Amino acid sequence: MRKIFALLLLLALCIPAMATDLPDMTGNWSGVMDFVGYDKNTAWLPNETASYWPSEQWNLTVTEQQGRAFSGTMVPGGSLLSEEIVLGVLCAENESITMVDENGYWWGNVISPTEIELNYQEVSMEGMVVGGGIFQKV
Repeated sequence: MRKIFALLLLLALCIPAMATDLPDMTGNWSGVMDFVGYDKNTAWLPNETASYWPSEQWNLTVTEQQGRAFSGTMVPGGSLLSEEIVLGVLCAENESITMVDENGYWWGNVISPTEIELNYQEVSMEGMVVGGGIFQKV
C-alpha cells in the first residue's frame, strides 16, 4: 500500500512539471522566409511555372495577447505598404501556433521563448503560394 501511495504522490508532483507554460507572444519577431508560388496563366508569367522567393525578411509584431489568443501585424520584406493584420492562437499544449492574415493561413511551433517556426499557405483563383521560416524575438 505504501508503494502505491508513494507512486501516486510522485505522479501528483510530476504532472504540474509536465505542463508547458504559456509563451509570451507579445513583441517584435523577425524572420527569414522561403517561398514557392504558382500563378495561373498571367501576362507576366505566361508559362504557368513555379516561382521561388528565397530568404525574404519578414517582421511580425504581436501587440496584444489575452491568454492563448493574440493579435498584431505582419510586414513582408520591410515594406510597410504591405502590412497585414494577423490573428493567432496557441493550441492547447501551448507549443503549436495557428494564425490567419488578410489573405492566408499561418501555422507553426514555439521552439523556445525567443524562437518560433512559422509556415504559410495561400490558395486563390489566381494561384497559390507556400512558405516557411524561423523567427527570432528581437
